[in-house]
Amino acid sequence: MTEQDFAHIFVSEWLSLHPETPVVVAGKTPMREVALTLLANNSRDAYIVDENNKVLGHLSFGKMTNHLLSEHRPIHTHRQLFARVTDPTAEEVMDPHFAYARCDESLCEVIHRQLERDVDTLVVLAEDNTLLGSVSLRDLVAESLK
Repeated sequence: MTEQDFAHIFVSEWLSLHPETPVVVAGKTPMREVALTLLANNSRDAYIVDENNKVLGHLSFGKMTNHLLSEHRPIHTHRQLFARVTDPTAEEVMDPHFAYARCDESLCEVIHRQLERDVDTLVVLAEDNTLLGSVSLRDLVAESLK
């Protein structure tokens, strides 16, 4: 499949051919559990969901790593010092402003957004922000090489 082929495919079609669910964790999940989940799933992206499966935010592997290993840095922000006293949850560390896709977008638009934002797994949301699936760069690359 070439880039031109991706231009004529909508996210909804891609999801039906490549159903994938991103790594999701509840907002109250401790950061240690988030790290273990990301490692177990070999993922760089976790999405924080509420009890209704609405996506609240994104937590990257880099941000999680920065939090967990902050004690090894010579300079600490106030947030990092506070985090050493408390055990923050995924919802407290997540980024509430994150990239996502909608079903009616072309795959080319989504690929551009993923590359621009450096997100391996881009979540696909319904109009009410409930999780529908995700688009993985890994799957896109594999498909483009066929």
